[in-house]
Amino acid sequence: MKPAKSLLARTLLKVVLATGFGFASLSALSAPVVPEYDVARGKAIVEANCAACHGANGVSVAPAQPNLGGQNVKYLYKQLVDFKNKARRNGIMEAQLVGLTQQDLADVAGYFSEQKPWMPGYGNKATFAEAQKLYLGGDKTRGIIPCAGCHDPKGSGNEWAAFPRLGGQHATYIATQLKLFRAAGREDDVGETEMRTNDAAKKGEKGMMQMVASKLSDRDIKILSEFITAVH
Repeated sequence: MKPAKSLLARTLLKVVLATGFGFASLSALSAPVVPEYDVARGKAIVEANCAACHGANGVSVAPAQPNLGGQNVKYLYKQLVDFKNKARRNGIMEAQLVGLTQQDLADVAGYFSEQKPWMPGYGNKATFAEAQKLYLGGDKTRGIIPCAGCHDPKGSGNEWAAFPRLGGQHATYIATQLKLFRAAGREDDVGETEMRTNDAAKKGEKGMMQMVASKLSDRDIKILSEFITAVH
C-alpha cells in the first residue's frame, strides 16, 4: 500500500469511529478486488444487455436509471456481483445478468468506468445553501455525518474505498436510493426490494448508508438529491 493510501485509510477510520458508526462501517474499507477486465468485451455486453437503460456510454436518458459512465470500477463490479447473487434486489437487473459470468461483470464494470461521466445537471437555487451545509458538514444535532466525508466534496467518490461517484447523478435516482437505504435503516415494514442493505458486512448488520439515511427526512433527501446532481 502506498503511503498516501495508508494515510487515507487512517483518516477514513478516524472519521468513521469519531462519528460512532465504526461497528457497521469498517467493511467499507474492504474494497472488492476487480478481476483484470477487457473493455472491448465489456462494450459488446453493454450494447446487448445494458444500453437500453443506461446508455451505450453510461449516460441514462431516464432519470430513474443511474448514469454509470465514469463510475468507480470497484463500486460497479460490487453492485453487479450483488445483483447477480441477489444481495441487492432488482428484478430487471437480475434478469439482465442471467447467463453472465464473473468475468463478464468485470468487463462491463471496466467498460463503464472508462467512459466520461455525465455533465452535472441543474440544482435547486432555493435550497442550495441548506443542502450544501448538510452535504459538506452533516448535522451533529441529529447525528448525520457529512456526505462529503465518503463521497468527496465534489461528488467524485473514493476509488480506493469503492465509494461511488455521486456528482452529476440523476436526482430522481439518488432520492430513490436514499429512501431504500432509509427503509433498511429503520427496518420499515416493506418488501426486500424496497430496501438497500448491500453495504453491511454481515447479514442482518446495518451498514453506514442504512444508518445515515435512517436519520434523513423527506425534505433532507429532496434537497440533497437536487444538490448532488449539480455537484462537480
